[in-house]
Amino acid sequence: MLRKYVLLFVLISLLPCAMSAQSPWPRSKAGFYIQAAWHFIPTYEGLFSPVSEEFPLDRELSEGTFQMYGEYGITRKTTLSASLPVRFSKAGKFLGNFATPETSEGSQRGLGNVSLGVRRAILEGNIRLTASLRFDLPVDHYDDATGLSNGYNAWTVLPMLSTGMGFGRSYWFAYAGYGFRTNEFSHFLDLGVEGGFRFKKVWLIGFSEWMHSLENGAVELPFHNRLTGLYVNDQGWWSIGVKSIFEFNRFWGIVVSAAGAADGQWVPKRPGFSAGAYFKWD
Repeated sequence: MLRKYVLLFVLISLLPCAMSAQSPWPRSKAGFYIQAAWHFIPTYEGLFSPVSEEFPLDRELSEGTFQMYGEYGITRKTTLSASLPVRFSKAGKFLGNFATPETSEGSQRGLGNVSLGVRRAILEGNIRLTASLRFDLPVDHYDDATGLSNGYNAWTVLPMLSTGMGFGRSYWFAYAGYGFRTNEFSHFLDLGVEGGFRFKKVWLIGFSEWMHSLENGAVELPFHNRLTGLYVNDQGWWSIGVKSIFEFNRFWGIVVSAAGAADGQWVPKRPGFSAGAYFKWD
């Protein structure tokens, strides 16, 4: 399974995604960045499970998200950010993993967990150190017949530190954060690395993320929700991905990325893809 994901990443690694919000570089004062992107996970039939090789689904599932993301530099060292996702999910044909279907066929769309954040530079120079704080708003949009959900019904608070270096045509950074979730969801660790280099007008980038649930929550979720695995408790993963940016000029660019879990629990055994466009002013 891992070999298949790695092959997918190699095949698309030359495609043109903006640097993630975990970056240690804030925007310039009054500088801003706006991105519109479509993220999707093609049809999948199983989830990573902590107790077996795969947790089989009741029905085929697919997910998509249209997301608006923005950053604005209120000072030279401080950047505000916001993310507005609209999620689309679909439960398709019955897979026969149970004697009879437990859930209904159907689809759902609606607002996901809106994120608000602030990023503040602590150390500047050859190596950077930045502190950030992100708030995710709760969303209560769940359909019990299909088991489909648009997000976590909980507040999430994620303080984080990131560090990195830039070398003109290349860069790297690493980050670490501790996430708190309300409503008896488990807290989690979020760690990752990213690095890339520029070739003419294209940035070629690789990244990896480890999301680890502390499994200290006791939330009771509906049975059908647990069958789909959508925004359930104790989700975690180790993901590998590639992304790149094609810059038309200093203002406009095209974004494409792909990532998938090499291992995890209660997340799809299928890579996800993203494509979008951005405008920036620095």
